[in-house]
Amino acid sequence: MEGLFLVAVIVLVSTYGYVRLKRADDAARRYLESGEEKPLQLAHLSETLARIARDTRTLRIYLDSPLHAVREHMRPDPTRTEDDVEAFDAALLDATREVGLWLTTIDGLQPHERQELDALGAGPETIRGALAAENWAFERAQIELKGRPPLDQRLEAVIRELARIETALQGQGRVYR
Repeated sequence: MEGLFLVAVIVLVSTYGYVRLKRADDAARRYLESGEEKPLQLAHLSETLARIARDTRTLRIYLDSPLHAVREHMRPDPTRTEDDVEAFDAALLDATREVGLWLTTIDGLQPHERQELDALGAGPETIRGALAAENWAFERAQIELKGRPPLDQRLEAVIRELARIETALQGQGRVYR
């Protein structure tokens, strides 16, 4: 009898894990199929600024996953496990690291490249300010702060700013290099 109970529990847990994995896979597939990214127009940019434009798009697309995780975490879920919470914390940590690496890349530009970036209206100050307002880390404890929008809205604002920077970098500031 104990063996039958143990098998039933194993089957139940395995089925639950499979259903959660399948839901996540379906959501990821819907997201990928819905995206219609236009190719970046980078011919007018130096190699370094073209890389910045690609990195900006990559970061913007990457941050959709932590944004989705924040929204999922904000919903009540009686089936949420400690592993889910740890995965959420890891997603926020990864988002912080990626934004920080992007800012470090911008900070590492040569002065003339930084001036060109600023001239195109693609400076990182808003992104830097958003991360500074989070005390340099997106954290679960800061999901809802008094007097500030919820974390999903703040993260969405970062994504919108990255999209604006991406668009600014594609502007035809100059025809020849």
